[in-house]
Amino acid sequence: MPVNIEDRPLKKIREEVIDQLVMNYAHQEITLEAFEKRLDVAIDTEDRALIMEQVADLELKADDQYQKTKQAKLSRDEHFFDSNPDNHEKIFRVLSSSKRAGPWVVSKKISVKSILSDHTLDFTDAIFNHSVVHIKLFSLLTSVTILVPEGVRVVCNASSFMGSINTRAFGSADENAQTIVVQGICILSSLDIKIRVTMKERWLSFADGVKDMFN
Repeated sequence: MPVNIEDRPLKKIREEVIDQLVMNYAHQEITLEAFEKRLDVAIDTEDRALIMEQVADLELKADDQYQKTKQAKLSRDEHFFDSNPDNHEKIFRVLSSSKRAGPWVVSKKISVKSILSDHTLDFTDAIFNHSVVHIKLFSLLTSVTILVPEGVRVVCNASSFMGSINTRAFGSADENAQTIVVQGICILSSLDIKIRVTMKERWLSFADGVKDMFN
């Protein structure tokens, strides 16, 4: 006897529906426009029945080949090297440009000192082992960019002297969500905090990859 839909975990239902949407889009059973429209509903709503409605007319299910493709991608994305076992990463840059990106393990504390530089911390594909990450900044005549994935809560307590701090709309207001706390001072510098890639953009990119594989 099937489990009542209201008793099933929302996350599990959402994942199954999105997988089925990707599978049908990849095999050209639905158009890109229909895929995006249904994907928006599957991602944004909390209504289990409404999420299930997005695949009610689709017969094609996510098969073993699809699951293997998905797992292979997840395995590649999670490949990383932890270079900071002490959980305190220290970054010092002078007259330089640098970017920390890709699948990297985030230390509990990150200290960034930048002078006459351009520095980016990209957390889009980062692996968080700590629920709260503290970033301490000192920037002089520097441009600092912090890119966060959707759903991450950011608390910015940094101050600025003859500079600018921009915290664009991001992630989650949930106090229990993964949190990044930014502190420090920006002197004649700019600090920009923003979302790197939305969940929808990630699924669209993945779906296009699966579609290319099947066609």
